[in-house]
Amino acid sequence: MPEVNKSQAIRDYFKLNPKAKNQEVVEALAKRGIMVNANFVSTIKTTHNKAQAAKKAAKSQAGEANTVGKKPEVNKTQAVRDYLKANKKAKNSEVVEALGKQGITITSNYVSNIKATHNKRRLVVKKAVANGDIGIPEIKAALAFIKAIGSVAAARQSLAVAQEIREIV
Repeated sequence: MPEVNKSQAIRDYFKLNPKAKNQEVVEALAKRGIMVNANFVSTIKTTHNKAQAAKKAAKSQAGEANTVGKKPEVNKTQAVRDYLKANKKAKNSEVVEALGKQGITITSNYVSNIKATHNKRRLVVKKAVANGDIGIPEIKAALAFIKAIGSVAAARQSLAVAQEIREIV
């Protein structure tokens, strides 16, 4: 007699009888000569249900993405930055009004926070440039290096190793 895949037999039974109880599955498969216990049926049923739920969720998300009338997700912060980049002297209320016309709802305080963060970054760069012989290109290269390495600590460690190698060579 050929080997029967018990898990597949359970899944097949649940496809035909989705509301079946575990003991019912055990009894139905026993009639076909497939011996399983209720715990094994429960495990397979749980795994099957999780897989079906994941498929349903993925299908639902795909359907939502294609639904007509739904607004696409907008990065409000980036929208504010883009507007300020194009209109450097714009007041907070002007930004709120302009983005409101595009369907993006924000407050003037939100715009103010984004401006403040941007200005802090600019001040840090200016201070770094003023304190030494390091220019903006070097700072950008250092930031790219840190981003590539993953953290400031890892960057320091790799620079220390590079310095040791430099001393040897």
